[in-house]
Amino acid sequence: MRGCRHSGVRVIVPPRKAAMPMRVTCRYLRRDKLTNPPPLMEGEALASRILELGPVGAKFLGPVIIEVPHFASLRGKEREIVILRSDNGETWREHTLEASEEAVQDVLNESFEGEELSQLEDLQTSRIVRILTADFPHYFAVVSRIRQEVHAVGPEGGTVSSSAVPQVQAVFPPAALTKKIRVGLQAHPIPADLVAKLLGNRVAVSPIVTVEPRRRKFHKPITLTIPVPQAANKGMINQYSGDAPTLRLLCSITGLSHLGMDY
Repeated sequence: MRGCRHSGVRVIVPPRKAAMPMRVTCRYLRRDKLTNPPPLMEGEALASRILELGPVGAKFLGPVIIEVPHFASLRGKEREIVILRSDNGETWREHTLEASEEAVQDVLNESFEGEELSQLEDLQTSRIVRILTADFPHYFAVVSRIRQEVHAVGPEGGTVSSSAVPQVQAVFPPAALTKKIRVGLQAHPIPADLVAKLLGNRVAVSPIVTVEPRRRKFHKPITLTIPVPQAANKGMINQYSGDAPTLRLLCSITGLSHLGMDY
């Protein structure tokens, strides 16, 4: 079954994936229409309206595809799209079934043939996100965020590197953790010309680095490697003085306040 709305949302259910006849519904909602909208961290934003699905809790005998247009600017590797889901309309979590190219292609091959399949592939653009799911939650939310590298790190330690800014690394020594957890690393580069416009030619800023989960206490100190700020033009930082530039490390636990340390 294929269903498409004028908004561009399309639902693809391959043959023999529905256990019984059902009426599939989907509707766009504004964030302020929800009693419990998806929680967004700093640097995150909705990339489309929230998608309400029905029947809520419907389960399929295999994965189905939901195509949702989005308006996010991903800026190369700097940002990424993630899917949040709410099963009950109250709590939200990340949708973990990855819509890899191979998995999506398997579903499409079951649903279409020949020329029809090639036409469908022509419609795939960077402005459409494909959600692969075996059941219908109450809501799906398409969220744009700073690219996050997620790795499982345990008592043996490990290293997590940023693909957006390769010089940014988080090194976990052995015994820093007592159990294996998912660790996320984000690096948000700040354009030097933007800093110059906002703060003048006496300030340069490194990428903003975030480590998840926040407020996590480690049994041994971890090491974060961050590149030294680069000025937009050589010599611009201390062109009015003979003093060497001062490095200042700002840190924030909540994302709303900061403490400073001079080096």
